[in-house]
Amino acid sequence: MTQDLEVETTLIRQAADVLDDAARAFAGDAAGDEFHCPLADSSLGPSALGREVVTAAGRRVQQAAEAARHLGTLSADTAGKLRTSATAFEAAEAGAISGPR
Repeated sequence: MTQDLEVETTLIRQAADVLDDAARAFAGDAAGDEFHCPLADSSLGPSALGREVVTAAGRRVQQAAEAARHLGTLSADTAGKLRTSATAFEAAEAGAISGPR
């Protein structure tokens, strides 16, 4: 038994556009630029504990920035896959892709 499938490719493409916007937001202002923690060694006072907290915070900021860039890359990849899917659905609807044999 066959069943017709209706796919809104316009909505798929709009979802891809939203993902592209997210990818740009996660990438930051300048690709490849490192984000640096705004804290300085003496921000929390002159103690060794204060300096250690600043160092740890700096590492976490770097990790968060790297994770955001990675999420941006994944978002852009997913947007591309959505566009490919929309194109394939349009081709199938136009009869360019034959059904199962």
